[in-house]
Amino acid sequence: DGYLNESLWYTDEVSEEVWIADWVMLGQRYRDNDTVVAFDLNNEPHGEATWGAGAEATDWDAAATRCAEAVHAVNPDVLIIVEGVQTVNNDWYWWGGNLRGVLTDPIVLSIDRKLVYSAHEYGPEIYEQAWFSDASFPENLNALWDYFFGFIMQEELGHVYMGEFGIKDELGADGRALQWFERFMAYIGPSYSWAFWCLNPNSADTGGILMDDWETVHRWKVDALTPFMAPMIE
Repeated sequence: DGYLNESLWYTDEVSEEVWIADWVMLGQRYRDNDTVVAFDLNNEPHGEATWGAGAEATDWDAAATRCAEAVHAVNPDVLIIVEGVQTVNNDWYWWGGNLRGVLTDPIVLSIDRKLVYSAHEYGPEIYEQAWFSDASFPENLNALWDYFFGFIMQEELGHVYMGEFGIKDELGADGRALQWFERFMAYIGPSYSWAFWCLNPNSADTGGILMDDWETVHRWKVDALTPFMAPMIE
C-alpha cells in the first residue's frame, strides 16, 4: 500500500531474491497460457534508482537483467518489459520514463528478441513540469521525447512500449493538456506499442475512458485513440 514510497524493486520487507522468485513463479504458472504475453518487471523506478552507475544496490538495468534471465530460464516465450528510471546523469524526467541510460548501457538478454523497453508519459494535469511552461511549448516536446526515449526507436536500439499516458480534460491546464496529448499521439504514431491510462473512471489524476457510471465512454478520448489502435485480431 506504500507503493508511492517504493522507489526501488525491493524493500526492507521484500528482498530482491524474493522479488525474482515471485517472477519466476509467475513465469512457471503462465508458461503455457497464450494470453499472458509480457511481464512488466517493476512499476516506475524512481528516486534513488540508477541506470548504469555501477551501483549494485540501485542499478535498475542490472537488476532487471538478473530477473529477466531467471524468468526466461523457466519461460523463454514471455516478453520482458523494462521501464526507465527517473534520473540519469542528473537529467530528470517522469518516474520510469527516463530511458537515456540505454544509449550507453543497453539491456542485454540471452533471448534478446524478448526485450521491450517502456516509458510513462504525462501532461501538465499530472505535474507542471518545466517544459510545459516553456515559451516554446508545445514545439519543444518532440526534442524532449527524442532525448529521453525516442532515440531507441530512431536508432533501432530496441522497441519502446508506452506503458502509461493519459488525459483527464480537454480543457485541462488552460488547454495545454490537449496540446500535449495531440502532439504525443502524433509522435508515437503507428510505430510504438502503447497502453492508455486508464479504462476505469476512478483515477484521480486522469479519470478514465469510462465515465462515472462505469458504462458510458468519453467519446472524445476514444475518437482520439482510434486512429492509432492496432487492428482487431481475427
